[in-house]
Amino acid sequence: MFSAIKKTASSLAKYLSLLAYALTCLYPLVWMIGTSLKSPTEALSSPAIAWPREEWIFGTYGEVWAQLEFSRFFTNSLTISTTVITGIIILYSMMGFALAHINFYGKKAVFIGYIALILVPGLAVQIPLYINMVALGMADTLPGLVLPMINGAGPFAVFLFRNYFASLSRDLMESAKIDGCKIFVIYAKIYMPLSLPVIGTIAVLNFVSSWNGLQWPLIILRSRTWYTLPLAIMYLDQSAFTQWNVLMTGSMFSVIPVIVIFMMLQKSYVRGLTMGAIKG
Repeated sequence: MFSAIKKTASSLAKYLSLLAYALTCLYPLVWMIGTSLKSPTEALSSPAIAWPREEWIFGTYGEVWAQLEFSRFFTNSLTISTTVITGIIILYSMMGFALAHINFYGKKAVFIGYIALILVPGLAVQIPLYINMVALGMADTLPGLVLPMINGAGPFAVFLFRNYFASLSRDLMESAKIDGCKIFVIYAKIYMPLSLPVIGTIAVLNFVSSWNGLQWPLIILRSRTWYTLPLAIMYLDQSAFTQWNVLMTGSMFSVIPVIVIFMMLQKSYVRGLTMGAIKG
């Protein structure tokens, strides 16, 4: 009896702790939604209160939509994120496949050395990257914006792809070779279709990071041609006093696509993260 009560109390404490943690993580989103519906005065005078107490103002969404030029900067962000994800999947799936199934001298050293780059802070390479992009004439261009993003995502993507491909049976490779398939055909038509969970994981992770990226676009872009949504939101409020309702409305426009993408790919994200990270 005492054991059952102790087990129940332990489970209850665990679930309550998880619930408290979940509510803590959810509060910023709730605060963002509530502040976007406040008047400018209430947003400044009652910042700690999540929901409007005086009146609910939905007109801010229409005003911000027009002021933000949402369709233009949404298209820019979508183009950049899609290009980054495509480049990452194509380049690093091939590298992961080679490290898993092609024998060459120094393969293990290459893998360990590349994975070690995960420990290098992205901030530490911002200045060299900027100097290189300017020297190559890529400042304020789409390639200059996306290539460093693709490069920065490499170590973790290679780690997931290599471990996932290594976890698949080598009989697939041997059977395909007996049938006369070339190595690239084996990669493209056999291993890539089987790696959809890892592709989903990498797509979600890098969509979020490239979509929300602010620091590198702020450094490399000089004109508004390739401004992303986070950059446009940063310059949305030019008043003397911060209009939190305006900024939070713009932030909602940026957050909603990320939530939609994650909800669509969450199953693949979890499967790929566990399978790619554990096996190998």
